[in-house]
Amino acid sequence: MTDSKTGMGEERIGMSFEKWEPQPDTSVPASATIVQSRLIRLTSDVASVLRLRGRTSAHLFYDRKRKLIGIRPSDKMEEGTAKIRQSDKSTSIHIPTFFRHYEIEIPGIKRFQCWYDEKERMAMIDISRPSPRGRPAGT
Repeated sequence: MTDSKTGMGEERIGMSFEKWEPQPDTSVPASATIVQSRLIRLTSDVASVLRLRGRTSAHLFYDRKRKLIGIRPSDKMEEGTAKIRQSDKSTSIHIPTFFRHYEIEIPGIKRFQCWYDEKERMAMIDISRPSPRGRPAGT
């Protein structure tokens, strides 16, 4: 099919178009939202990057010196693991006792940088300083 004004067709021989497929934006650091020292919430994309998507539970760790929360996913619910809840858009872990045990106080709703650590084989959340309020630039 050809447009009579421009001579451009829907398909054109010799042109090499690439179909754009949406990808997670890696220019913006991944972030985890912590709600009132009781709930860790991640978007589905971030949970996938952190290898938590599709998992049922996780072991939790805390580095007091560096103020890092570690989340190591597990495929089975066992004593000492936290349940991972998932919907189409988000993944969350409700763990008020973890925050109380380590005396971690995060008032309100705050965002923190997170990443997957290959050496430790777990997701890491840096709670030493929250991200600026609102959405990170570019989202």
